[in-house]
Amino acid sequence: MATALAPRLDNLLEPEVLDAFDRQRFERDGYWVWEGVLTAAGRRRFTDSLVELQRKQDRIVMDTDWATIDFAARGMDPVEAARITPEVKAACCGGSEQTHFMSADWRTKMHRHGLLGPGPAMVTNGFESQGILPEFFPPAYDDFMLDVATAHPQMLDLFGRLFGDRFVLDHFLMLNRAPESAGRTWHAHAYCAGIDEVEDDIGTGAHLTTEFLHQQCVRTLCYPEGATPAEGGQLAVIPGAHLYRIPFKTSIARTDHDEDMKTGWMVGKLHAFTGDPLEIVHLSIPPGSMVSFVHHMPHYVGYRKPGSGVRWGLLMAYRTPDPHAPRGRWSLGVPAEWADRAYASDILRGRALDILRSENPAPLQEV
Repeated sequence: MATALAPRLDNLLEPEVLDAFDRQRFERDGYWVWEGVLTAAGRRRFTDSLVELQRKQDRIVMDTDWATIDFAARGMDPVEAARITPEVKAACCGGSEQTHFMSADWRTKMHRHGLLGPGPAMVTNGFESQGILPEFFPPAYDDFMLDVATAHPQMLDLFGRLFGDRFVLDHFLMLNRAPESAGRTWHAHAYCAGIDEVEDDIGTGAHLTTEFLHQQCVRTLCYPEGATPAEGGQLAVIPGAHLYRIPFKTSIARTDHDEDMKTGWMVGKLHAFTGDPLEIVHLSIPPGSMVSFVHHMPHYVGYRKPGSGVRWGLLMAYRTPDPHAPRGRWSLGVPAEWADRAYASDILRGRALDILRSENPAPLQEV
């Protein structure tokens, strides 16, 4: 953990791109492309950080002797020797969502408590372990990312245009797609515990509305080097689908490609404002751009084509405060053990606390 933030890059975003945001259109279609929003310096900074974070991620995966860690003593699933061979670990490097030897239980435990000492823990070789993988919370390993997530005035301006004055961090992930990455089939996500959704995760389409409901989570993806169908790893959305408030296949097997959606979930569904049948849009995002879209709208990520290089990407998800949030010091998307140490080290103050704290906060004096 850094003890002080590195010098801020003030000219991170292009002001005219921020000012072009059309709130009415965003609420109508459920997404907005911030085309060319990164300055040249901002694009380099995002790319450099993502490259370095991937290097740190790969070093932890490869250099750690996972067999020496007493997972059972930490209340975690044990690891089988066949899942941590050098060949398996090597296949987990180079991109995000590839650490297949780790169970969901590992990630949850690391998020809450940190995989630190006493005893053997993750090996970093040249930088300090934060008890979690960089992929799952980049701000823990990178001052620039921490500034972007919690404090940079231009980023807070961008998020404020999506939410207004009050928003909290839902989750913040590295999403680098290596060549031949399979991408992600059609799916969506519920707002927090899902009590604000109106149907099950398949949905009949009976609850179409023109109202952009107050309880929202919005995902903002940053692509400093772009993401296009020509290279793969591109984002696809269904404009207007968010107005059904159906988090499609949020908790069941995700098997649907475009044709499955067209002959299944999309049949008979209309855009609430235009009355037109819903259509799939595969976005072509130029370098230095971001795209924000509603969390519960169905979305898809394309196959990354061979020879296309890594698609560098960052996911920044924020939400309006959840009135039903459980009591805790930090938002559930914030690694609690890291946040406790960062607060005790005087790294988290001011607006950062507002963004990272739970909506139903326990006293920080307990840290």
